[in-house]
Amino acid sequence: MQAIVLHGPIDLRFDPEYPTPSPKAGEVLLRMTYTSICQTDIEMWQHGMFSRSGPRVLGHEAAGVVEELGEGVTGIEIGTRVAVENVRVCGSCFFCQKGTSQLCENGRNFGFSDDGGLAEYGVWPASQVIPLPDHVTNEEAPLAEPTSVAVHAVENAQVTIGDTAVVIGCGVVGLATLQVLQAAGATVVAIDPRDQSLEIATDLGAAATINPTTSDPAKLLPELTTPYGPDIIIETAGAPGTALYAANWVRKGGRAVIVGFSHQSQDNVNFGRAHQGEKTILASSATSSGGYQKAVDLIASGKVNVKPLISATVPLARGIEDGFERMLKPTKDVYRILVGNG
Repeated sequence: MQAIVLHGPIDLRFDPEYPTPSPKAGEVLLRMTYTSICQTDIEMWQHGMFSRSGPRVLGHEAAGVVEELGEGVTGIEIGTRVAVENVRVCGSCFFCQKGTSQLCENGRNFGFSDDGGLAEYGVWPASQVIPLPDHVTNEEAPLAEPTSVAVHAVENAQVTIGDTAVVIGCGVVGLATLQVLQAAGATVVAIDPRDQSLEIATDLGAAATINPTTSDPAKLLPELTTPYGPDIIIETAGAPGTALYAANWVRKGGRAVIVGFSHQSQDNVNFGRAHQGEKTILASSATSSGGYQKAVDLIASGKVNVKPLISATVPLARGIEDGFERMLKPTKDVYRILVGNG
């Protein structure tokens, strides 16, 4: 089968004859429809993050159609369109038993530790695929993954109706987070240096936007939120300094949730200052149990609109040239590129 395979840092290849997988007991074989390329895939390609020995198919934001059932699989039919919940957990380690399965010691990931969706076919546990409602398209389905990250971040932020919130970084996760915050009852200000992203944020309901290259958020936020600053800041940019900004700009007693990450080092947070203001600063990674289903439901209900975040669709055979290389350009004007044959 055709596949896009990572062999090591800076070594990404299109393989027209990669072995077609077969489902084991409890698994399903999927004919992949679309898989989106995200910044994590770029980091893996360029810097070897989440590396394992040996080649593997990339692609963790994925959707497909059930083609074959492994032994013992019940409750799902061949031909069902599904989103791939990309994390499988053991259910028995310390963290799973504590109800924090996103921290599972033995977790495996579609497209990270295991072959992912940038191929004609993939296999994954039947328990980890989510049937799609008829009105969620194959194109929208892969973006349930970044939406699930947004769901987890908003859960960690402990939003209450009427809160003022800020999203730093309006890429795909940030723009999904903006919408999930709104669905939870918050009024949201969006911050990003790209005017294109701020325009989309406005279209998606942001109460106000700030371009930090032309305005000072530290001065504007008390005017746009509360006199003391926002109740909540969720940082999704993963750029140098943005985590520090989140911690500094959130009001006393507020909550700063750090989602973005990068291979680059971040500036240090002044925890003495945070302590004096009784600020809560926490990290949020991936999603928690049930988060993926919530993401699918939010997209299905229209509360999260991912269509503006889909910039292009390209066939699998052109996924490196028209997908990965385009995403790598410093002047990129894309959010998610979908790779596949629909």
